[in-house]
Amino acid sequence: MDKSQIQKRTKELLEKVDTPKEFTRGLQELFKSSVDKEATKNYQRIIPDTGKFFGVPLPILRVVAVEIGKFIQKEPTKAPSLLETIWNESSFEARQIAGKCLAKFCPKNPEICLDFISSVLPDLDNWAVCDNLAMFSVEPIVYSNPELVLPLSEKWIKSENKWIRRFGVVTLRGYKRVQTTNAVFTILDLVMEDNEKDIKKAVSWVLREITKKNPDDVAEFLIRWAKANPGKDARWIIKDGMTKLPEEKQTEILVIISR
Repeated sequence: MDKSQIQKRTKELLEKVDTPKEFTRGLQELFKSSVDKEATKNYQRIIPDTGKFFGVPLPILRVVAVEIGKFIQKEPTKAPSLLETIWNESSFEARQIAGKCLAKFCPKNPEICLDFISSVLPDLDNWAVCDNLAMFSVEPIVYSNPELVLPLSEKWIKSENKWIRRFGVVTLRGYKRVQTTNAVFTILDLVMEDNEKDIKKAVSWVLREITKKNPDDVAEFLIRWAKANPGKDARWIIKDGMTKLPEEKQTEILVIISR
């Protein structure tokens, strides 16, 4: 199926937006007609804890998400119910689309987005859906209104649910384009000693990402932690998270850790 066919079918699907059951049925039919064996193998290999999925390649999901994103930008009042319908279909593909369609919608409609996000966070059960939702929904809000997001990131990072904690960490990735503040690192302090593999990987990844815009601040943060006699979990994050810093800073940190 080529791009124009996917766009056409998605636009036809959006004509059923006021009848959620028909919309869901049509979305599932679109998925079933787009299944790819290689995509199925990739999902099983890369995201072993994924539950329900069809095996639709990500490029197709992106095309569908763009069309839905255009629709909710034109019809923002219909966004909450449509997003809920897509998310509640519950497959990996549907939840990827629910996140990706928000990229251009959320900066102009942060309240709608944040209300939706709050309602679905308990459903997160794998890193791919978690990170996709954070990057496409909250990250664009960080670019335009970081102070709106920071209190929420702190709240999410304090959750007992590891996927919500990871979500909170990944929302800070938006600082790859925005100047960091002390508050960002105060929040990251909360997870530097987290022993969950999925949290540690997220923290080190975010540190590498925000280094692009904030190398001095990240270096200062990691040097502070290196001097604090860190445990094995924090040491792993420090070593993995410092790799985008200048070589001399990496050497300085390693010397401190090895003392």
